Amino acid sequence: MDVYIEAVFDSAGVPDAPGRTLVQWFRTARLELFKDLVEAEAAGEGKVVSEAQLIGHVDDTPRRFPQVGRTWRQFEEGLAAFPWGANIIFLSGQGELRTLGRTSSLHVLGGGSAWRASAAVTLNAPGDVSSCRALVDFLHTALDSSAPAFGRIEGNNFHELTNLDAALRRRKRTSLRESRQFLRGYAWVTVCPAELTARLGGAANLEKSGAFHRVLPLQAGGVLLQASDTLTGYTDQVMQRVFEALAPVLPPGEPRPDPAYPAMRFVPRNAATIR
Repeated sequence: MDVYIEAVFDSAGVPDAPGRTLVQWFRTARLELFKDLVEAEAAGEGKVVSEAQLIGHVDDTPRRFPQVGRTWRQFEEGLAAFPWGANIIFLSGQGELRTLGRTSSLHVLGGGSAWRASAAVTLNAPGDVSSCRALVDFLHTALDSSAPAFGRIEGNNFHELTNLDAALRRRKRTSLRESRQFLRGYAWVTVCPAELTARLGGAANLEKSGAFHRVLPLQAGGVLLQASDTLTGYTDQVMQRVFEALAPVLPPGEPRPDPAYPAMRFVPRNAATIR
């Protein structure tokens, strides 16, 4: 798998019924992101097998749901109760055991005050417009009824830290707690929360900047920003434009490479110096 998709929610954006964010995320993943895998498993030829899990608390025994297509109703009921963690994994059922796709959620701050949902997929044609657009459309649908604190899609970076957090040596918990004060990073696709979108002049102003291929407002607040039409089109020049457009809400500091994250991409400039 080579594409990482992430969304971060918090109690400020979702004060009531946080479990609905998980239901929407996993349901959209099943219907859109993993539609072909779900159909392949349902065909009954054994080429794809799936299993879902719900984890209530650290010491609880996980509840397992084999063949998630058949056990979906029970799994979704568990998601609505806002479990500590949840995941679905799709595996090749024949020959060499391979992970074909996965999606998960996890509480990332104490008391369930912030939680992360993520997915990992293989993009066979990172230069194909329709394939890339489908990833963006999935994220937009999954988040449209929420007010996320952050989100991103990028290639070959499955770290919990964003590229910018790693380059600035920001602690993960600090970054999470300040996600509505500073944008945690930027990528091929970046989800900017409502508070920071307002500071940037709103969706219309971001579209007017010319830094983004698509600007997609979220109904519940915030905006999804697609930098280029394809993942391979996210060049250093495009990344520079994105950085400059988002600089007013990025955390200050001089970013520098971190040997622990050799694949990270960032603009080596202090956002506070951009006017």
